[in-house]
Amino acid sequence: MIRRLLKHRGLGINLLAGGCFIMLAVVGWGLRWAELLNYLVLLLICLAGLVTTAAGLGWLLRRAMRRKKVS
Repeated sequence: MIRRLLKHRGLGINLLAGGCFIMLAVVGWGLRWAELLNYLVLLLICLAGLVTTAAGLGWLLRRAMRRKKVS
């Protein structure tokens, strides 16, 4: 699995570095796993909010452009 990730070096190295940093936070700095999962849930909620907002604004822009073409 690691060999497959390292085939595309940019993605593989970034994922490996991110995972090491998270493990350092848990092991080295005493971050609890429950707190880490809370941060993950908060991150996913914020990401879903951003995606929903972008989709809504894209829909409004498409609707406005369609209305402009009809007039």
